[in-house]
Amino acid sequence: MKAALSAMTVKTDRKDARGIAPLLRMGWYRPVHAKSVTCKDSRALLVGRKLLQGKLLDVELSIRGILRGYGLKVGDVSRGRFEARIRELTAGHVALETVIGAMLAARTALWCEFTKLHREMLKIARADKVCRRLMSTPGVGATTS
Repeated sequence: MKAALSAMTVKTDRKDARGIAPLLRMGWYRPVHAKSVTCKDSRALLVGRKLLQGKLLDVELSIRGILRGYGLKVGDVSRGRFEARIRELTAGHVALETVIGAMLAARTALWCEFTKLHREMLKIARADKVCRRLMSTPGVGATTS
């Protein structure tokens, strides 16, 4: 379309419309599928959830990196025990308690919002017949399906 209309010397919306109409009549372009509102809602939910999940991981890894600079290793720890382990490592170090405390507060807020979106995603997956069939396959959960 751009190549066909670029030959016009004067560009106006009216002239663009007059140039586009014959191209459409010739059948160069077919109708496109417009996604439903439900589809857009699902996509927005998944994109938002993935973003929060990524930022949550970034914050956790940054905390681990800062502590490693001080010779403190967090080790293998579950998400539920993460904050307690970090507070245990930073106890008695004022500067670390300030910086890491702020990062833990951010992590808590991200985790709270992430779990809300994750629950919504699980509701959608459990209500969909295809997802339920996929979830019945061993090793495939609601997130994957």
